[in-house]
Amino acid sequence: MRRFAISRRLAVAAASIVAVALAPSTVEAVTPAAPHVAGAASADAANRFRTVTDFDPGWLFHYGDASGAGGGAYPDGNWRTLSVPHDWSIEGPNPPSDPFSQSAPSTGRGGYAPSGIGWYRKHFSLASVPSTRKVYIEFDGVMANASVYVNGALIGTRPDGYTSFRYDITAAAKFGGADNVIAVKTDTSLQPASRYYTGAGIYRDVRLIATDPVHVDQWATYVTTPNLATVHAQTTVVNSGNATANVSVQGVLTDPDGMTLSPVTTAAKTIAAGASATFGYDVPVSSPKLWSLTTPNLYSLATNVIAGGSAVDDDVTPVGIRSLTFSASDGMKLNGKSVKFQGVALHQDYHGLGMAAPQRAVQRRLAELKALGVNAIRTAHDPPSPAFLELTDRMGFLVLDEFFDVWTQHKYSDVGDYATYFNRTASSPTGAPPVPAATGSTPWYQVDATSIVARDRNHPSVAMWSAGNEIRDSLSTRTPLLTRMVSISHALDPSRPVTQALFRPADSGDVTGATRTTLDVFGGNYRPDDVIKAMKTSPARPGLFTEMGTDTSAWTTVKNNPGVTGLFIWTGAAYLGEADKLWPDVESGFGLMDAVGTVRPIGYSWQSTWGAPRTSPPPTGTTATKVLLAPDETTVSTDVNDVSYVKATIADASGRIVTSSSAPITYSISGPGVIVAVDSGSPVQESFRGTVRKAYQGVAYALVRATGPGVITVTASAGGLTLGKTTLTGAITPFVPCSGSCD
Repeated sequence: MRRFAISRRLAVAAASIVAVALAPSTVEAVTPAAPHVAGAASADAANRFRTVTDFDPGWLFHYGDASGAGGGAYPDGNWRTLSVPHDWSIEGPNPPSDPFSQSAPSTGRGGYAPSGIGWYRKHFSLASVPSTRKVYIEFDGVMANASVYVNGALIGTRPDGYTSFRYDITAAAKFGGADNVIAVKTDTSLQPASRYYTGAGIYRDVRLIATDPVHVDQWATYVTTPNLATVHAQTTVVNSGNATANVSVQGVLTDPDGMTLSPVTTAAKTIAAGASATFGYDVPVSSPKLWSLTTPNLYSLATNVIAGGSAVDDDVTPVGIRSLTFSASDGMKLNGKSVKFQGVALHQDYHGLGMAAPQRAVQRRLAELKALGVNAIRTAHDPPSPAFLELTDRMGFLVLDEFFDVWTQHKYSDVGDYATYFNRTASSPTGAPPVPAATGSTPWYQVDATSIVARDRNHPSVAMWSAGNEIRDSLSTRTPLLTRMVSISHALDPSRPVTQALFRPADSGDVTGATRTTLDVFGGNYRPDDVIKAMKTSPARPGLFTEMGTDTSAWTTVKNNPGVTGLFIWTGAAYLGEADKLWPDVESGFGLMDAVGTVRPIGYSWQSTWGAPRTSPPPTGTTATKVLLAPDETTVSTDVNDVSYVKATIADASGRIVTSSSAPITYSISGPGVIVAVDSGSPVQESFRGTVRKAYQGVAYALVRATGPGVITVTASAGGLTLGKTTLTGAITPFVPCSGSCD
């Protein structure tokens, strides 16, 4: 029996001093709010020595190919100005026109959504950055085949749209007040590219990082709590300067209440120019405030780099002190107490917002799922964004972090899916840390697995890795690939187990073959008996029902088998795609909730099964007389991470919802606000942009963001019904993610 003791922390860099000035031509009409501080455990969590700049505002966008657009002098004056994250596929090339087409190359599997090439450019200056610094650009995710240029020089290309990457742009950048141009070409032309909607463009956050030549390497800090009274940190410092440096590392831990513990400093090491060194240290913690599902406490660890007696760099890491163990006899224990995954699988689109969802939208969905009793998310079937994991850390969820949906074999005729790149030799620079134990060239799957584990291994919410979903390669092909991915995961993160969402494991040879002993936790989709059989075969393993239907009877099997760590339902919320031959539907219809959060009857059944506080659907009526408007948040900010869901309900005279109504609802807005999208739970193709959306089962939404301070008035009309009206308050404040249950 192999037993894993797991204690992890959050690893999202905090925004700090803004070191980059936008060229005047790129400033958006709506001035963005102050940078959102992601993952900060306290006011002291921002970096002090390196600068991490929010690089989301001030981009220019062009739909379609543009010859020479990677060049610094390319004329981009007529390009559209916007902020990223941005998913151009969900809005289409000509918003507010309906982007969906029955003949789309993405097919129904991709939600009949548009695909192709899109270009982004951004002008910036490094006026406040000393020329002695190293400068990096970091993307949390670009869909897909992202080619990055700086001042006309091609820096690198990353094919996978779900993995983060960081490029050193120092050599191509111009210091001082000169104009710099970064250009990104995104290309989703090769279709079909997935079994579900993937979006297109720079759909996750971007940041610019400036460091001293002596600094913490990319995702190099790794924090564990080997016992609940000790925080252990390990980090690698690289010397990219021209001279030898005498270096030590100091760790400063701050508790959830903002109290700083005594600093711990390592012995010094001499690091030659071009070399690196690894440091480790322990911070004792008396009376630790544990991270748990109900009290997700977060500390903050600043790892300061001391060179020549002065602090030159710092790596800020929110920390969750907790233990998580897995065994065949006891299943899963969090902080010594038995717990089961009450999980749901989630795809990453947010319907009318596509893949570029503000954090507020993600927070809203997680809060709705928590109200149903959900305590775990499976990131089906690709790694999530750092912003998503920040929220699962803060809100108290466990996460099954999944690598890939395909390996070397396509599931269908999806010639543009990850199987096209899986075993292809990665181009240099990869934008990722070195692959453990790799010699010579490496395939993209090893680079991407390294990126996922190195980036996400410090999140306390991440409980386990999943190497893949229903992989169709033969057992003989899969075995060495799985072995390699498990070895990469264990090398980078020996604290967490690896599972896999296996496809018909008994029929595929996994129950009796090498898969059973290669995996730390035996996982399987829709075949609970196969999982239980594999668990009981010596040497025993804990098990996991990685994907199950919505029948609540499966929970009895979970409860009656101590070694079964839980299950993940397909799915938590409806999603775009997997709608082949379902036109005009562009989504499959699965989910405990529809795509905008309306709970379905099966959702209430699971709420009862899991023992969550009971809620009920609203009362219904039959004769529509009016439109009722109600925002879920009455104050909304100018921060791009914020949005208020203004719900329009077709109601009778007593205010009861008329679920039979599909009347078109027309919105209007006045004051300092803008309608970001219109939406409903309907699976039928219809534009998410503009001001009109048909009600679905009597409900539609306008998603509103502030453009400044003041009163925002939203009205909604539907032919012949009494007008709905509501007000919100706009504010120029940063969006601050919630903690605990939220919303």
